[in-house]
Amino acid sequence: MAPADQTILITGASGFVGSGIVLAILKSGYNVRLTIRNPAQEEWLKKVFGHEGQVSFVTVPDFLKEGAFDEVVKAVDFVIHTASPIPLPELLQPWKENYIDPAVIPTQSLLKSATKEPKIKKVVITSSCISFIPLDRSLLGESRTASEKTGNPDVGNLAEFSKTDFGFPFGAYHASKIAGDLATWEFHATEKPHYAIVSIHPDFVYGPIRVLKSVKDIDNHHTTAAITWREYNGIDGLLRFQDVDHSVHIDDVAEAHVKALSDDIKDGERFLLSAGEFKWDDLLKHAQEKYPELGFKLNSIPSWKDGWSATYFKLDASKAEKDLGIKYKGVYQQFDDFVDHVKTLPAE
Repeated sequence: MAPADQTILITGASGFVGSGIVLAILKSGYNVRLTIRNPAQEEWLKKVFGHEGQVSFVTVPDFLKEGAFDEVVKAVDFVIHTASPIPLPELLQPWKENYIDPAVIPTQSLLKSATKEPKIKKVVITSSCISFIPLDRSLLGESRTASEKTGNPDVGNLAEFSKTDFGFPFGAYHASKIAGDLATWEFHATEKPHYAIVSIHPDFVYGPIRVLKSVKDIDNHHTTAAITWREYNGIDGLLRFQDVDHSVHIDDVAEAHVKALSDDIKDGERFLLSAGEFKWDDLLKHAQEKYPELGFKLNSIPSWKDGWSATYFKLDASKAEKDLGIKYKGVYQQFDDFVDHVKTLPAE
């Protein structure tokens, strides 16, 4: 069956990663049904996505509501679930209600709803690389390297884990990614749905945020790409806590989701995505030399991050290169593509 004859339900289409995936799916020729939480989002997203005739919208105001996806999964061929909470600075305790439940409950609900639609062939879940990373990084061993073979950390009983005091928003966010992924594969094991499940686990995602309305709008985004932009404008964020880091381009993440739909990618597959390590100071030098007019700068790592290097980890993302044919775009292209996109935006 040709892509033009198939429809994909995509959640989280208004987000950074979700919007990138939508654009790649549309380019591949599929029709999409996009969930939004507020009908007011539709007008702007139509401008972002284009492809009139391939796009429809459905409002799901409360992802936590029982049966929230029962109607929206009807008559679709695939589902891509990208919607997930992000660690907003003002979003604090209770961690379970603010982070864990919004990651776990909609995932379980969507998977359950999909079992009621026999037409669905595959559900692709957008998770995160940190779903493979234990809260205690020492458990990774001396290499501090994770791959798909690492699997999820052993957190014991998921219900009890959800009640843990995670300390601060990013800790709760990390835990939510572990919990959401565990919920996916627990459902897979216990319910044995008629459709295949595949999960995608991106590194910290950089590149253009195509749903931005203005340069000023970057201030309201708590995505990794926006945080990195602010870092290079002298505003300290949670991402940078030592000299090196690692990342992946939004376009590579989107491509992986398209390729995951293939019949060649079987039930139960999981894919880490990462372009590898880079040095923050090397990227700064690149940014200053290529864009001297933008005045990029990078503060020294603040003292309040002392000791955070113990949380650093590495990734082996070679499986996606081999099985999905991903050729990762490096961090300089990730940065350049974001800058080039920002240059097309109005100031406010």
